[in-house]
Amino acid sequence: MDVSQLIQRAVRQYPDRVAVVARSGQRTYAELGERACRLANALAGQGVAAGDRVVVLLENRIEYPEVDVALAYGGFVRVALNIRLGLSEFSASVEDSDARVLITQAKFADVAAQLVEQYGLLWISMEGGEDPRAVGYESLLETGRPVLPDPVDRTDEPAWFSYTSGTTGRPKGVVLSHRALAHVAWNLMIEIGPHSPEEAVLLPQPLSHGAGYFTLAYLGSGAAIHVVPDFDPEEIVSWGEKWKIDTLKLVPTMLDKLLELDRPAPFKRIVYGASPIARPILDRAMGTLDADLVQIYGQSEAPVTITCLGALDHRDQGPHLGSAGRPWRSVDVLVADPDGRPLPAGELGEVIVRGDHLMTGYHHRPEQTAEVLRNGWLWTRDMAVIDDRGYIYLRGRRDDMINSGGFNIAPREIEDVVNDHPLVQECAAVGLPDERWGERVCVYVVTTAGRQLSYEELDRFCEPRLGFRRPRSLVLLNALPYTAYGKVDRKQLVAAPAEETR
Repeated sequence: MDVSQLIQRAVRQYPDRVAVVARSGQRTYAELGERACRLANALAGQGVAAGDRVVVLLENRIEYPEVDVALAYGGFVRVALNIRLGLSEFSASVEDSDARVLITQAKFADVAAQLVEQYGLLWISMEGGEDPRAVGYESLLETGRPVLPDPVDRTDEPAWFSYTSGTTGRPKGVVLSHRALAHVAWNLMIEIGPHSPEEAVLLPQPLSHGAGYFTLAYLGSGAAIHVVPDFDPEEIVSWGEKWKIDTLKLVPTMLDKLLELDRPAPFKRIVYGASPIARPILDRAMGTLDADLVQIYGQSEAPVTITCLGALDHRDQGPHLGSAGRPWRSVDVLVADPDGRPLPAGELGEVIVRGDHLMTGYHHRPEQTAEVLRNGWLWTRDMAVIDDRGYIYLRGRRDDMINSGGFNIAPREIEDVVNDHPLVQECAAVGLPDERWGERVCVYVVTTAGRQLSYEELDRFCEPRLGFRRPRSLVLLNALPYTAYGKVDRKQLVAAPAEETR
C-alpha cells in the first residue's frame, strides 16, 4: 500500500469527520480529499508529471496537509523545506532535488522570487498577487477536477525528499519511498496511536520534518490533526482544552516551556523527541504532568521510529529513563562493532537499523549511500551502548566522539552526569584541541536561574562518576545554540569565542 491508498481509504470511510484544524478553520475528510484531488489534477494540467519534485515552503497551516495528500495522489515528490533556514540552504535543496515547482506563501515571497528567477520554477502562492509570476493557489485549484487521478502502484517509487540537518557536511536529500512512509505511519499507529478515529494530535513542530510523519498516521486512521505555526505554551494548553486533544507532539525545549506554566496541561499523551532531554526536565515532567510521556528516536534516514521509550517505561524509576528506549516492534536495531557484529551489553558501538521504513538512498550520492546502507542495514553514525534488557543509551554522533589521551569519550555520558548537578539547567560537551591530550573535554553549561557555578565545584561533582573522562574546562552561557532542526549546534559552540574556566 502506498501513501495515496492509505489516505484514500480514510477519506472514503470518514468523509464527515474533521481531518485538519488550524487557526484559520477546519476541513473534513471529504473536503480534504476533494481539494487534494483538485490540486493533483491542476498540477498535471500545468505540465507537472509524476515523479517531478515539488518544493513546499510553508508554515504550519490548514493547506499544508492537503498539499501533502495531493502530491501523493498525483505521484509527485514532496521536497519540504525547513522555514527556519535561509536562501542558501533553500537553493542547495532546490538545485540538488532538480525541482520543477515551488508552493509557498506571501511571507516567503522575497526568497521565492529569487528561487524562481534562478531555477525557473512554477511558482504557486497561497495568497497570490504578490508577483505576476506567481499562480494563486485557490485559482489553481479551480482548474482541477475533483476526482482521483488514475490509480498507479507507486509503492517503491520516491514520495519525499527529506533534507538532512547537515551535521556531517552539506545537507543530503534522503529519498523516502511510499512504502517507507506507509511503514512509518503503521509503526506510529502500533506503538503510539492513533488507535481510534476519535483521537486528535496537536502539532506545533514544522510539518516539513518530524511532525509531518504524524500527519500520515493520523490521516490514515481517520483521526484529526491540529496544526499551529509556532509554539506558545498558553495557546497550546488552551487549544488542548478547547478541542479535547489527546496527544501533543513536541521537542524537549518546548516541554520545558510547557512546564513553566502555572496551569495543568490537558493532554493524555505527550510525545517528545528530535534531541536528547535533560534529566531535570524529564523528572519535572514526570512529577508534574498528568499525561503519559513517550520518547521517540529516529533520523531522516529512518524516520522517527528507531527506538521508543514508552509510557510504561516512564512510570518505572530506573536507569532506563536515561535511554532512548527499545526498538519498535517492526524494526531491527543493533549496537554493532565496525564489522556489523552485535556488541555485548555495556560496550560502545554504532546503532544500525533494519526495517521497511528506511530510506532508498541519498539523491545523486551513490557513494555516500553505499557508506550507510550495507546489506540491508542503515548505519546511523549514532554511538550507543545497550543494556541486558535491550534499552539503548545514545552517546553522541560518531563524528562528535572526543579522543582524549587515546580514549574515546562520548559527549552524552559527560552530559548525563553534568545535567545531574542541581545548578545545571542544560549542557553540551565537546572536544577542544589540547597539546597534551589531543583533545580535552569542555562542557558548556546553562545554569538554573542564572546561578554561578565554578569549575572547581563542577570538577568535585564529576570526578567520582567520570574519573579521567570528566570535563577539563567549563564555559557558562546564557543559552545553548540550537540548529533549525532543534539540535544543539556543537559546531557553533566550538567556533564561538568563549571564556573557559579550569
